Amino acid sequence: MGPNVTQPAPQGIPQPHVRYQGNSFSLKLYEEWNDQTIHTILGPVTDGVQHNIMIQLDPDAEGMSLTDYADWQMRSLEEQLRGCRLLLRQQIDLTSGLPAYRAIFSWYPSENQRLIQEQIYVVAGTKVYRMTATFTKKTRKTIGPAVERMMLSFNPQAEAPPSQQKR
Repeated sequence: MGPNVTQPAPQGIPQPHVRYQGNSFSLKLYEEWNDQTIHTILGPVTDGVQHNIMIQLDPDAEGMSLTDYADWQMRSLEEQLRGCRLLLRQQIDLTSGLPAYRAIFSWYPSENQRLIQEQIYVVAGTKVYRMTATFTKKTRKTIGPAVERMMLSFNPQAEAPPSQQKR
């Protein structure tokens, strides 16, 4: 058989139930498999910090409202991050007009380093997304505005109805 020929699965072996679409590839996932992808967009190293934007689809929050998800995330961060303090909490709109929620925190990963973290939460259909960017006080002012514009340009793909999803 050639490389493009698919053999039927033996009886008793589960069939893939969803197609995972990655960045320039796709594959079929079985029911027991869950996508836990975190997309990391690297930016410059400035003021001793490797800047990035992390984008995560949160399957545990599927179906949550935007406000409930934002509240849950903010409580979790305050409990997990050492010296965490909420600086800003507000409802916003992405560039596309999709409603979102923004939270900005200050926290201390070590005694000598204070970081500022911005998170934007988005609900699109049943999917829930979290974007995170971390800065120093200095880089929040220098590259922070450009990073924020990138995050606000986030545009989730529309979901195909289940009847149209390829398996």
